Amino acid sequence: MRRRLILAPLGLLLAASALAHLDPPHSATPSLVEADAALVMSGDVGYLRLERASALFQAGGVSWLVLTGAGVGGDSALTMRDLAIKKGIPAERILIEDRATTTRENLLLAAPILGERGLRAVALITNASHMGRAERVARRAAPAVRWIPVPVADPGPQERICRTRLQEWVKLAWYAVRGWI
Repeated sequence: MRRRLILAPLGLLLAASALAHLDPPHSATPSLVEADAALVMSGDVGYLRLERASALFQAGGVSWLVLTGAGVGGDSALTMRDLAIKKGIPAERILIEDRATTTRENLLLAAPILGERGLRAVALITNASHMGRAERVARRAAPAVRWIPVPVADPGPQERICRTRLQEWVKLAWYAVRGWI
């Protein structure tokens, strides 16, 4: 009995350590991304998501940018719009949702915008660690859309990345328990 009490926490610690080095799984990303739009959520540390979406737009891979989120610390959809315009994206090709404060809200509030414009193929751009949860929520929020995952690197030092991955596994489990994915 005593051995089990010692081994159980050790097993959890090892599992948590392993998960911290693995991103939650998502669909494969095609080598050539072609979609109607690129959707970028707030939470974009260093604006890496916006950089990728802007590059896709400028390369002709997408015709619209959909920016979503109230943002925390300055990375709101409105701030991202201003940065995208500075990068040469025409303001009339940017759609905004500026109320969301969670991944789930980002996608639930963006879904009507996609539907109104008839956007059926959307590049979902987020960090690699976040993609597994974001893609599952996206498919639930807008099942008629063909979601194309386009992950970007997680920013920061390795310790931060590991912590973020572990948090994403916990959030993924929480979303599953809530029936949101």
